[in-house]
Amino acid sequence: MEPAAHKQADERAERTRELLRCCRLCPRECGVDRTAGERGYCGLNKSVRCFREMVRDDEEHELNPSHQIYFTGCNMRCEYCTVAEWNEQPWSAEEMDVEDMVARIERRRKEGAKTLNFLGGEPTVNIHGILELLGKIKAEVRVVLNSNMYYTSMVDELMTGLADVYLADMKCGNNRCAESLLDASNYMEIVKQNILKAKKHSDVIIRHVVMPGHNRCCLRPILTWLAKELPEVKLSLRGNYIPPAEAISSPKEYLRPEDLAIALDLAEKMSLRLIQ
Repeated sequence: MEPAAHKQADERAERTRELLRCCRLCPRECGVDRTAGERGYCGLNKSVRCFREMVRDDEEHELNPSHQIYFTGCNMRCEYCTVAEWNEQPWSAEEMDVEDMVARIERRRKEGAKTLNFLGGEPTVNIHGILELLGKIKAEVRVVLNSNMYYTSMVDELMTGLADVYLADMKCGNNRCAESLLDASNYMEIVKQNILKAKKHSDVIIRHVVMPGHNRCCLRPILTWLAKELPEVKLSLRGNYIPPAEAISSPKEYLRPEDLAIALDLAEKMSLRLIQ
C-alpha cells in the first residue's frame, strides 16, 4: 500500500463504522447493530480485539518475514481450526489499542518485516479496525489480507487499492463439504466470485490445506477450477492439516507425505503455478 492510500483508508474507516449499524459484511447478513453492542454469528460488536501479534517466517516464502496481526472472531466454524477458542469467545482478548499497534507495525517494519499480514479468525469481520490502522500508518507497507474470502462485495470495495496481496484460503471444493466442515452455505459460489474480483486489482495467492480423504471432493475440483479460470495464479498447497481432538466431520488422521506428493504432482500436471 502506497502512502497516498492512507487517507483513503481513513475515509473508508468512517464509512465502515456506519455499516456496522446493520452488519452485512459477510454472507450471513446478520443485520445486527454492532455499534449498540449486538453480536452476530462472528461474536463481535464494534470492538476490535487482537489475540496475537508477531513476526513469523511460516507464510509463503515471498511474504516472509511477515508481521502477523491476529484478530478475534470469525464468520465460519471450521471444526479443525487451530485458534477456535478466539472465534468462539472473541471478547476474551484485549481490545486493540490503535496507537500502540501502529507503533508496533513501524517497529516490526524496522526489524525487517517484509509484509503486514492481517489474519485471525477472519480479518474482514474486523475491517473497520484494519482500515483505521491503515489510515494511521505513515510508511509504505505491503499489506496482506489473509482471508477465507467468505464476505460480501462491500468488503472488496473497501479493500480495493489497500490490500496488495490476498492470501486466499480455499478450504473446500464443494458446498457439501463446506457446510459440514465450515458451517458455510453457498461457499463455492461466494469464494470463487471474490477471488476473481480480487485478482482484478491485487496479487492473489491461493492456499489450500490438503486434507486426508478429500482428494476427489475438494482438491481436484479446486485445481480444475483454477486451471480453467486462473491458470497463472500462485498456488500454495499445504500439508499441515491438524486433526481436531474430537473430530466429527473432519478427518481424524494427519495427512501422509505421499498424499501431499500426489496433490503436488496433480497440480504440476495441470500446469498450475506452484509456490512454497
